[in-house]
Amino acid sequence: MFVVLLQYTAPESDIDAHLVDHYEWVTRHYDAHDFIAAGHRLPRSGGVIIARAMSRGRLDAILATDPFALHKLARYEVIEFQALRTIPELAMYADPLPASTAVRK
Repeated sequence: MFVVLLQYTAPESDIDAHLVDHYEWVTRHYDAHDFIAAGHRLPRSGGVIIARAMSRGRLDAILATDPFALHKLARYEVIEFQALRTIPELAMYADPLPASTAVRK
């Protein structure tokens, strides 16, 4: 699973000019089940995307199609992690626990 931190690198007016296209891009990737959650950073300096587990190459290809990337309006920091525990509603996204760390009953 990935956490993607977007940091705006352009004036707010430039961001706003491409916001609808960015929202449509996010929606396409929700519909494709690539993204689990997304939203603005507070204060408004960028955004955060939680992406499901996939290859890093696939995620990089997806991020390259973001209108913010195409217009060089943001930079991206990608953090990969293993979601070993989740709330029940997110269990489908959890990575399996390695046998050596599984809790024994």
